[in-house]
Amino acid sequence: MKIGFFGGVREIGGNIIFLESNGVAIVFDFGRKFAISEVYFNHTIKGREEIGYQDYVDLGELPPFRGFYKEEIPSSKTLPFEIGGIFFSHAHLDHIGRICDLNPNLNKYMTSGTHAVLNYFVDKNIVPCKPQGIQLMDGSSVKIGDFTITPYFIDHDVPGAVAYLIETPKGLVVYTGDIYFKGPKSNLSYEFVKYVKSLKPFILISEGTRIGWNGIVSNTEEELKNQIKEVANVFDGLLIGNVYEIHLSRIKTFFDASKELGKKFVIHEDYARTLTEFAKINEQFALEILNSENTFVFPGAYKTPLFLKEKTIDIETLRKEEQNTMLLLNFAHIQELIDIKPISNSAYMMSGGEPLSSVDPDNTRILENWLKLFNLPLFRIHSPGHASETEILWMAREINPDILLPIHTQFPERFKVVHNNVLILEKGILNEF
Repeated sequence: MKIGFFGGVREIGGNIIFLESNGVAIVFDFGRKFAISEVYFNHTIKGREEIGYQDYVDLGELPPFRGFYKEEIPSSKTLPFEIGGIFFSHAHLDHIGRICDLNPNLNKYMTSGTHAVLNYFVDKNIVPCKPQGIQLMDGSSVKIGDFTITPYFIDHDVPGAVAYLIETPKGLVVYTGDIYFKGPKSNLSYEFVKYVKSLKPFILISEGTRIGWNGIVSNTEEELKNQIKEVANVFDGLLIGNVYEIHLSRIKTFFDASKELGKKFVIHEDYARTLTEFAKINEQFALEILNSENTFVFPGAYKTPLFLKEKTIDIETLRKEEQNTMLLLNFAHIQELIDIKPISNSAYMMSGGEPLSSVDPDNTRILENWLKLFNLPLFRIHSPGHASETEILWMAREINPDILLPIHTQFPERFKVVHNNVLILEKGILNEF
């Protein structure tokens, strides 16, 4: 059996995990790189269109997989293996964002929750195609060649996130995906650790996003809700939240805070789109928010309502009710502040929405200028949706595989603190196990 990492090596995001046995291979995740990890190509410098994906493959930016891309690359440049399918752990763009580059005939496995988020991205043209070959797997196993692949639901800051248990000729391989231990479904993650430990896996492929972040503190959603209420105790004007649109648990936190504060919960239409997709698969939080008499939708001052028209609130009503309103308004629509005209003692709360200050300084500066223009103090009320360094290392020690393979981290060596057989794979190199 061979294992290779073609992305996510000493970087956060862009995971591409390759397993092969007897000529048949499977792949896990295929996402976009963050700007800080771009080496040869970005939105300005791209591979030459006339030769498809060859430039990316030649420079090691994309893997040399046969039958993998929507435009085939010469067989002389590919590995001599059949790709039997690709499995997505969750729908963050650094794990699923390049799905449109894939061969339409390639089977693409994901959960219903991941598919719901993907549909949202397609609707918003963030993912610029409607992918074909989607196979939903919410608990069932899939057999491809020598591999049997089973999803295991875990907690993360997006619905539908799973780890994968892969039965192989050499033993059990476990891929954690991105995992969280402080969310409202944290019991799933703890049950995952307990269960996998009992299976005595051969290999654990573990994410390590927050390793090296110099902090161990993660707030629960209950703690974040109380921080929102602390802001409200001082600022009695319009309360504005900026949450990542697909972070259902965080939307629920603001919703709960609004109820306890006795305020209307008004969401921009972008959030209504997300909740509608989640409601289609019976996500309980989405149904609760959408069905609440306290929830209203603001499409924008000059836009015709597209979603939940019966819950629409217009700009005039919103302005009259500012003092009694919690508004979720993402950065993409910050121009609406011109017409909202936040009253005195209003406040703005960043909670995982864009721009991410550490990787997007230009838009962060623009955001700060808007907030200064409208005299809105900025409060960062957020907790990362990944396990802390200590939680990740605890998980690795607790599961105690024969071999530990770190991925999705800038500091893979740190795993050696808790395991004596950590192998740090080089990008693009196949390793025999």
